[in-house]
Amino acid sequence: MMKKFKLLLILAIFFFITSNANASYLDDSIKNFGVSADNMYLTSLSVLNSLNYEILEMQSKSGYILFRTGAKDYIMTITVLTPVTSNIKILPANSIYSTGTSVQKTIFDELELNKLNILKKQG
Repeated sequence: MMKKFKLLLILAIFFFITSNANASYLDDSIKNFGVSADNMYLTSLSVLNSLNYEILEMQSKSGYILFRTGAKDYIMTITVLTPVTSNIKILPANSIYSTGTSVQKTIFDELELNKLNILKKQG
């Protein structure tokens, strides 16, 4: 009876740690921008190109870009929140979240820099 309890406790701790790690990963993989989805889609393509990431597939109507960096594939989705705000999500294409979020951070930093240029041109 005690062995079963210990096993259940270990499994519960494992699932708790795993779910928290995935939640943290998702938090670092999603960002809102105060720029329209169309502008962010085009800007995202430009940023991926400038970072020398290989664009494998893209579809502007659904707002996704499949790209590769190194040996890892990612999918970026750009969705409309309001006419002047958008949401960008960057996740591994194979749903394995153990690689860290350095790729997402690099892309989001570049998008922030480009967002300022977009807003200057609009203003």
